Amino acid sequence: MAGWMINRLAKRQQAPRDIAAAPRGSTKGEVTCPADPPTLANVLNVRSVEASGKPALPGDDWRPALGSPHLVSTNSAQDLQLSRIVELEIIPRLMLMHSTQPTRERRPLPAPTMTDEHVHTLARLAVEGDADSASSYVRALLDAGASQEQVFLDLLAPCARWMGELWEQDRFDFSQVTIGLWRLQRVLHEQGRRSAQFSHSGADGLRALLAAVPGAQHTFGVIMAAEFFSRSGWDVDCEPKASWTELRARLKRDWYDMFGLSVSTSDSIPEVASGILDMREASANRDVFVMVGGPMAAQIPNLAQLCGADSMACEASVAVQAANGGVARRVKRA
Repeated sequence: MAGWMINRLAKRQQAPRDIAAAPRGSTKGEVTCPADPPTLANVLNVRSVEASGKPALPGDDWRPALGSPHLVSTNSAQDLQLSRIVELEIIPRLMLMHSTQPTRERRPLPAPTMTDEHVHTLARLAVEGDADSASSYVRALLDAGASQEQVFLDLLAPCARWMGELWEQDRFDFSQVTIGLWRLQRVLHEQGRRSAQFSHSGADGLRALLAAVPGAQHTFGVIMAAEFFSRSGWDVDCEPKASWTELRARLKRDWYDMFGLSVSTSDSIPEVASGILDMREASANRDVFVMVGGPMAAQIPNLAQLCGADSMACEASVAVQAANGGVARRVKRA
């Protein structure tokens, strides 16, 4: 727009000198220079005179005569004049104002607080909605200002726990919980592929093997923990469906700095204690750091001692901190 207007102005200014020198208003045999287009103030003054029927007072600012050819009282002539005024005066002024006024920075939206209503809504969408309902809901919360850490800790994890509670209360059946948790895992993987927002805490190069107690039905917590460890710089192998034999073979073949196990039921604690002892004996790293977590970590304060583990954590972010500190102390001691 600006370039187009500059070209129009340039053409008007390129009139030959002899034409510019010709007197305005000459008619017969003379080259006539067209009158300058009126300004917005001119037109407003003229229209005010027309409306009042009174001539301009002596000493007032100059106004074009009412009989001037370029003010013929027809709609086409008026539209032409208005378009020229907009083109030559109003638009350049608006562009100048736009280029000189600084843009005000908008304050970022406050991060929404995850409530039980958010958790219950996501659970209903995951169980009863279509395949994309849960993902769309989480994306909307992120667009509204929620962080990925909020989504992981305050939304996805509580939602998985609440589904488990509804299953125990027979309000959700096994197939509904399975579908719901599968869709939560889909959301978790979708967000995991996006830009990581958690800072690395010096864990680069450390390896972890994460698993659930063999035979566990739902393993969403293990996958959540694996995501947090991966974002914190760990090289993670997640085996939520592996058997004790397969876990023993992995620990024997490869070097792992940490072995984590999710415990979901209290009646599996003796089995876990025996399995951890077997994993320590088979591990290529004789000083492997062993952690337990999962639903039982929130219910049994001394779960680590009962299972023969080095540490326990109820949440994925806490598990990462505990593993970093535990492995660092062992490396320093060694």
